[in-house]
Amino acid sequence: MLKSHAIPPTPPGPSSRPDSRRNAPGSGRRGILKLLLALTFIGGALVGLGGLAGANASSGCSGSIAERAVCQARAQKGDPYVWGGKGSNVFDCSGLTYYAYRKAGLDWSYRTAAGQYSYGVSRGRAVSTGNLRPGDLLFFNWDGGEIDHVGIYAGNGRMLHASSGRGKVVETRLNSYYRSHLLKSAVRPASGSTEPNDGTEKKPAATPTSKPKRGAQPPAEPDQIPVIVVPYAG
Repeated sequence: MLKSHAIPPTPPGPSSRPDSRRNAPGSGRRGILKLLLALTFIGGALVGLGGLAGANASSGCSGSIAERAVCQARAQKGDPYVWGGKGSNVFDCSGLTYYAYRKAGLDWSYRTAAGQYSYGVSRGRAVSTGNLRPGDLLFFNWDGGEIDHVGIYAGNGRMLHASSGRGKVVETRLNSYYRSHLLKSAVRPASGSTEPNDGTEKKPAATPTSKPKRGAQPPAEPDQIPVIVVPYAG
């Protein structure tokens, strides 16, 4: 008669329950670390997007065409003066005013300072310099009546222009030196604010008398040299 042999029981093995790995030593710490890394990444991304949105909002120009032109010209401050330059990093005087208005939405072709003056006069946009508004184009002569220079009125008695004397785009006060060479008529390429911003009285536009200069490179803007009076010692 055959003897039956009992089969020894199988030793218990690792648990196959789905929560066995979650309960393993160290797995909780790894999960917390991954969660912290994910939160850090998301926070950094949100901060970056916020900074980008802020930069885009602060660099934009808004308002009327004239206001946007002033904003565009001001954004070029410090860019070098180069004769014939009209953007986007180098400018001469008429190149800056052309670029600023072009970027602001005025559809016009490039013109020299004299050409911009003639453009405004031919379209009935000549205005008196006693009734300036931000965005008006200011014209100057250094040598007896012909147009040598153009800038853009920035309001509050100030002008933005590409200065050949200083070699860059600057914002400057319209002091007695500039006013002594300023034509009596400015040009308003596009409508801006409804009232002057500096309290000047409205006056009728003067009849343009200046002749556009014909020639090659315009003369450089003269430096403002102070006059020193030395008393005579007899």
